This record gives sequence, C-alpha cells and structure tokens, in this order.
Amino acid sequence: MKPTNRLILAGCILWGMSVVSAGAQAMLTERLKTVINNNGTEEKFTVLVYFTEKGVSGKEDLKNALEQRREQFTPRALKRRAKTQAAEMTVVDLPVCSKYVDRIMKLGAIHRHSLNWFNAASFEMTGNQVKICQKLNFVKSIDLLPARGKRVKPEMETTSQNLPEAENPKAHLLNYGLSHAQLHLSTIDVCHDSGYSGSGVLVAMFDNGFRKGHQAFDSIRANGRLVDEWDFVTNADTVAWDAHGTGTWSLAGGYVPGQLVGPAYQALWAIYHTEDMSQEMPIEEDHWAAALQRADSIGADVVSSSLGYLDFDSSHYSYSYQDLDGNTAISTLAARHAAALGIVVCDAMGNSGPSLGSLIAPADADSILSIGATDSLGNISSYSSRGPTYDGRSKPEVCAQGTLTWWANWIATTSYGRATGTSCATPLVSGACALILEAHPDWTPMQVREALMMTASRSADPDSTTYGWGVINVWAAINYAETGDLEQKPGPPAGLGLALSCRPNPLRSGTTISFTQLKPGSVKLLIYDITGRLIYQAPTIYASTGRNYFYWNGLASSGRLLGNGVYFCRVNGDGQTGTLKVTIVR
Repeated sequence: MKPTNRLILAGCILWGMSVVSAGAQAMLTERLKTVINNNGTEEKFTVLVYFTEKGVSGKEDLKNALEQRREQFTPRALKRRAKTQAAEMTVVDLPVCSKYVDRIMKLGAIHRHSLNWFNAASFEMTGNQVKICQKLNFVKSIDLLPARGKRVKPEMETTSQNLPEAENPKAHLLNYGLSHAQLHLSTIDVCHDSGYSGSGVLVAMFDNGFRKGHQAFDSIRANGRLVDEWDFVTNADTVAWDAHGTGTWSLAGGYVPGQLVGPAYQALWAIYHTEDMSQEMPIEEDHWAAALQRADSIGADVVSSSLGYLDFDSSHYSYSYQDLDGNTAISTLAARHAAALGIVVCDAMGNSGPSLGSLIAPADADSILSIGATDSLGNISSYSSRGPTYDGRSKPEVCAQGTLTWWANWIATTSYGRATGTSCATPLVSGACALILEAHPDWTPMQVREALMMTASRSADPDSTTYGWGVINVWAAINYAETGDLEQKPGPPAGLGLALSCRPNPLRSGTTISFTQLKPGSVKLLIYDITGRLIYQAPTIYASTGRNYFYWNGLASSGRLLGNGVYFCRVNGDGQTGTLKVTIVR
C-alpha cells in the first residue's frame, strides 16, 4: 500500500508544461460540443479551461516563481509535505497564469476558480465566448464542468432540544451522552481514556455551511482552534451556516460533556463551504478542488468530505459509472494528488446502496479512505453505497457507524438529533485519523490508511464491495506499528537481491511471485496467514541467476480454497529472506 507520489506528481507536471502547436485551435470535449449544439451559443455554461503552460519563461524565472510560491505555504504545510518527499515546490504548485485568466475575462467570461494542480481555471461563459476562447494560443483544451455537488444527505434526521441522560459507562474519563455508542464501536473511547484527543492535528471540513455559534463548537472558538474558513461559493472569508455541515463537524470534533463528544475534540479546524445551495447547477466540483488546494497550503493533515459528484438532470452534466475509474473526475484527481502531498483524505461512499458500483466521486480515488456506513453493531447499512470502482478496485476501504448517529442540529445552538448516512460515518473516521496522527505525526496518508485497514474488523477477510476491510478499530490502529508492521511478518523485508513482486495483487484465482537471484541456488516459497500460521509451502526450486518465478494458485497445502484476506508470501533464497503482502479478493 505504498503511495505512488512520484508518478502522480510527474503526471501533474506534464499537465503544466504541455504546449499547443502554433496556429492550432484548442480542443473542445465532445460533451461541451454537444451541450453548445443543443442549447445554443448564447446559453451560459460552466467550463474548465486548460492552459498550455504557466507563463514562466527561463530557469531564473522558474526559480524565482518557485521560491515565491513556497513563501505562500505555512511551515506546517511544508513539514507535512516533507513526509511524502513533496516539500519542494514544483511547476504543479505554481499559480495559473493571471494574464491568461484576465484575457479570458475580457471576453465577458466570469472567473470562478484557478486550479493550479490542473493548470486550469473554471469560468462561466456563453457558447460564443467558448468559441473565441478556443482560438487563444495559450489555451490547450476546454471541457464542460461535468457534475454538480451532491451532498451525501442523511437518510433520516431527527431533532431534540432536550439534554438526554448520559449513556456511557462511568468507567470512561469523558461523559459522552448519546454519542458514546458511535465512538465505542471503533474503540475511540479507549483512545480518549489513553489521552488522545486530536491535539495539534489540523482537520479541514468540506460541506454546505456551518453554524459556528452552536455550543458543540464553544471550546473550539474559545481556544482559538478554528484556524481557517472560506466560502468558495461566494468567495468570502467567512462561511454561511447550514444544517449538514454543522452536523458533520460536530461528529468529528464537537465537545459538550454529557451530550456529544467527537473523536478529535481538541483538534485544530478549517471549515470550507463548497456546496452552492442556492441553485442546482453542475458547477460545484471546482469549489471542492479549490478548497483542497487551500487546505494543502495552510497545512491541513486530514480532510473530511461528505460531498460527492455523480449525477445531474442531463447526462451531459453527469459522471457515469465508467468515469469512476480513479482517473477521470476532477475531484477524484485532486483527492489523489492531495494524498501524494501528505493529506489524509476521507470521503463518503454515498447513500445509493445496495447496488454494486453505486459509489460516487471522489470516493473512487486511489490512496484515500472511502467510508461506508454500519449500524451500532457493525452491520452494514443497506443504503451504504457499494464498490467496486469501474476499474475493479475495492471500495470502501473501511466503515464506521453511520446509522442513527448523534450530532448537533443547526436549528438552535443547543439542538441535537439523530442522523443516518455515510456522511455521518465519514467525520468519525476523519476524527479517528486525527487521533492516529497525534500518536504518529510522522506517518504518511498511506501509513494511516494501512493501519486502519489492517486492524479493522474484517481485515482477515475483506471484500471488494460492501465492508471493505470493515469497521475501524482506532486503538489497534494507533498501536499497529508497536505490535509489529504486518508487512514484515513472518520475516524481514526483502533484500535488494530478491526484489520481490507479485502480479496480480489482489488476486482472485492465482498469482505469479517474481524474484531476482544474484547467484544460482535453492529457493523456497512459504505462504502465511495474517496470524503468522504457515498455510502453504511450495516445493523447493533451483533458481538461476536473474529473474525467477513462483506461481501460487491461492490454495492451502491441503488444497482448500482460501478465503478473502491478507496473506504473506515469504521467499528464502540467495542467503536472503523477503516477505510480500498479497490480498485475496474473490
């Protein structure tokens, strides 16, 4: 589960430096051509304009631009980026060329956001303006912004302004009220008893607005732990307030003893309004990507998003299941890139289950945590959207309670109620990530992700569509490294000579394990389950110098078909021992 940071960054650099041939017109995507033809050239659309380069000429200009850009990041942002070797600024980080944006605005287009990572900017413009823009020599291509924000609405919501009787046992240090069950399922109460509270970790919430004056956030305001806010819909430095964001923020970090306690009740917070509630237009995905850029620059460690992007009234404005391949949606690409920059991105799967493939973008992104919902007993909720992604990857990664969670209601500053949905499970997981990063501040997003997955309730038998690796066990995840990195069991890491690899992985029926011998000799293959029990041993082979192979059919030595789960392939040869983790998903 190692992040492919270098590959992702390299891809972004290519976006930033590509050039259109002189005299060539910029490409219009087919869906943009279709909507212009169907609606006329006077109709206004929201589009993404991709540029050929970033307006920097020469090595000295580039050096100065990179230094200037670095100064716009907080020290904590650079420190977090360093965990994934991304602290140095690249062309990708440079801002979109303002001269190009100004030139397009002079056509009468309305500028919305500049998306540096894509070397693109979003605009509202007519079909006629699109055609003029197409002829500009610094424009590479123009696309319709394809999907509106679809808030992952609660399946059910109730309201109460009466303080309930405390529910949790007196054995715990904190009085959780009716929020205890949702924390207890994931051992978050145990983490609190051990002193973890999310202190020092910065979590960014993306939603439709937040009632900051609710008592659930009193301690955040009083202690100056709200470090940033921005309204990406109105371009204002203070957010509007609304119901959904109030609830999700309280689930992650609210604190009212006897009423509600979130996992990361002492964390730092940024709140970003990214959903336009005033209209149902396909123009919100750029808000989300712009918010993620800002979260990166201020040093956010975790992003919690209960928004998704998929359908709209017209198919031209929609993402299809085929687009949920981890490489298409703007929000998906942005989420994946943020993970490469050291941000743990948590995103709701959606509430469109139980049909297979019912997830929403950006939950299809690689390297993030896509969250499913269960009831208080850990049973999957029927509404929880299902995987896999279109390209066959397992989703969700993990689950948390999403049915009948207790959260703050925006109706009044002392109002609470029950809410249900994957949008309720997601902030619980994002708060849990803050606890893990408090305990292990040097961990990368991939390490946090692996710790949660490998210690979750179904880690020995994960599936690719419903639970993923199961309900999170945060206390076990915090202690994952201390109890031994499972990648290093039952032997030490592979030496340089072995250079182990395995394809396919995950496997369904069989897999080829390849290794390199520096000199001829006998080699053994042994397969262990997650408990360290030997379940298969291949006949010893005599391997020649160079690349050699074992084939494993996914069966135990007895011929028994092994169940879904994580296994460890150990190769002994050339005086070295190496272990490779493989997953069976049937």
